[in-house]
Amino acid sequence: MAQSASRLDVFAGFSYVDHDISLSGPNGLTGWNASATFKVDHRYGVVADFSGYYPGYNPGCAGCGDHAKIYTFLFGPQVSITRGRATPFAHFLLGDTHMHPTIGGIPTYVTFTSNNSLTYGAGGGVDVGLTRRVALRGQVDWLHNGFQTFDNQRRNEEIHNVVRISTGFVFRF
Repeated sequence: MAQSASRLDVFAGFSYVDHDISLSGPNGLTGWNASATFKVDHRYGVVADFSGYYPGYNPGCAGCGDHAKIYTFLFGPQVSITRGRATPFAHFLLGDTHMHPTIGGIPTYVTFTSNNSLTYGAGGGVDVGLTRRVALRGQVDWLHNGFQTFDNQRRNEEIHNVVRISTGFVFRF
């Protein structure tokens, strides 16, 4: 019951997305994920979720400086149930993804129609209590964004729907 007494849970950890939505490279992205969950009561809360990814891939031109900065800013309701040391949770998220691509080190807006996109998704995970105030989290989310390429043909399905896997530590206050 001590785990459910917290009013604020702060998560910070490692994150992986299964596709590079910036089209800078062919693989997934690694980065960070952080969130704060404000508890309304022991089961319901409101979550603010942020993540960042920094792809940089150009096999044909070493040192060209092709890369991107991708950030998500998501908010939504979360429901959780505490069972012993484990607290499974589920949430719905809505917000924005901002992408800032560069080619040759120069900012570019050539590939995409916009650098911001409405993003929504759903997911969940489980927190496993290590101590009264610290837990280990595993989380999986499906995220959908509306980024469009100018040619409207370039891997649109891959950049619209991504799976985000995150793991790290939760600090309870």
